[in-house]
Amino acid sequence: MRILIVAVTLVLAAGAVTDAATAAPKHCTAGKCAKTRAKKLLANRVFIKFTQTTGNTNYTSLDQRLHLCRDASYIYDSVSYIEATGTTSQQRYTGTWKVTKARLSRNGKRGTVRVRGESDQGPATTVKISWKNGSARVDGAEVIVDRSDLC
Repeated sequence: MRILIVAVTLVLAAGAVTDAATAAPKHCTAGKCAKTRAKKLLANRVFIKFTQTTGNTNYTSLDQRLHLCRDASYIYDSVSYIEATGTTSQQRYTGTWKVTKARLSRNGKRGTVRVRGESDQGPATTVKISWKNGSARVDGAEVIVDRSDLC
């Protein structure tokens, strides 16, 4: 019994050391360390932008969702609806993502990150994600941030 407890303790201690060694220190604010930290902060999140327009005779909506997954894959969904024609259009793009630049506050509650997406279907694109005071923006537009249901 004592050998089993020692073995379990050693395995848990080794795992904790490995996790601590690979985890980005919380005080990183720029450079490679901040990029690693930013990737961990953004991973498995969805950024949602919903736009609706109401006119005299026409209602339109656009729902855009960017999922950034921990395995460096992304999913971008766009759904638009035009009431006048009854038309719904759906698009999905997938690919891989990486943080190319990051500046973060020491506590992580404020930051600006550039994310480059390499699409499986077309050209690459870069977006700027920023957050502070509880609100987030993608390329300047306010978004809702939540846990991704697709990652």
